[in-house]
Amino acid sequence: MNMADVVQLAAEKPDEGLPEEEPPEVAPTRSIWSGNLRIGLVNIPVKAVSITKDKRISFRMLHRSCKTPISYKRFCQEGEEVSLADIVYGYPLGRNKYVVLEKKEIDNAKPASRNVIELDRFVNFFQVDPHYFDRTYLLLPDKSEEAYSLLRSVMEKTGKAAIGRITIHSRERVVLVHDFRKAIVATTLRYPDEVLDPEGNAALRELPEPGEKELDLATEIVKGLTGDLNFAAYKDEYRERVEALIRSKMKGIVTTPEKKKARPAAKSLMDALRMTAVSLNSDRNESH
Repeated sequence: MNMADVVQLAAEKPDEGLPEEEPPEVAPTRSIWSGNLRIGLVNIPVKAVSITKDKRISFRMLHRSCKTPISYKRFCQEGEEVSLADIVYGYPLGRNKYVVLEKKEIDNAKPASRNVIELDRFVNFFQVDPHYFDRTYLLLPDKSEEAYSLLRSVMEKTGKAAIGRITIHSRERVVLVHDFRKAIVATTLRYPDEVLDPEGNAALRELPEPGEKELDLATEIVKGLTGDLNFAAYKDEYRERVEALIRSKMKGIVTTPEKKKARPAAKSLMDALRMTAVSLNSDRNESH
């Protein structure tokens, strides 16, 4: 790619680019869902906004010769282009057999949880296995500051979270409502039949029992690597390297990111354990 290509593509949106230093992240205010938290006769109007941000590197596919974006169109199997107004929904019954539903029919089947999260039970937050966690949303008060603050405070004081149901993005989910950093958040949960039981996997049925020496060495390694969690120490190195590559190309400089050198393979599991334990001890001695 030459500099002319970069200028041509960037000219469409001149204000966009890769900032050298990103400002502190602030939760957006655009509502994804709005409704009420309900506990008995108490209603707390809230609106849900995203509390997470997908910061993966994304690319747009371009035609090599003219550098214009690739777009996709909807075609049926008969070869005709289809508009959104001509789309219905088919529930598959078998090969080429469907029950046909209109979007209005599907919308009418949505439950009451599309507007209300009925909180019918409070539980210990840590009672919920994190493998069932799906997605978390920030709940903001919607002219309900007094009741919102009371619910947040009582959950913080008791260490309890509330269970209910929410319909969001056309799906009804079990939801865990809990406090997080002086706010109320809602974490949708997967249903039990959506989390597969690992015990049913054939590859796990006849695992060998580890030897005593290997187990002792592995335990020593785990103890040597045990410490407090510091999320700030973990960064998306791939995203940083690609962003650096993009910046260099925008300046007309072509650089190739260096690949990390592969570590030499150990001859056996025991050798790998010994080498790891020796390396940890060496690092520990150097730090002291």
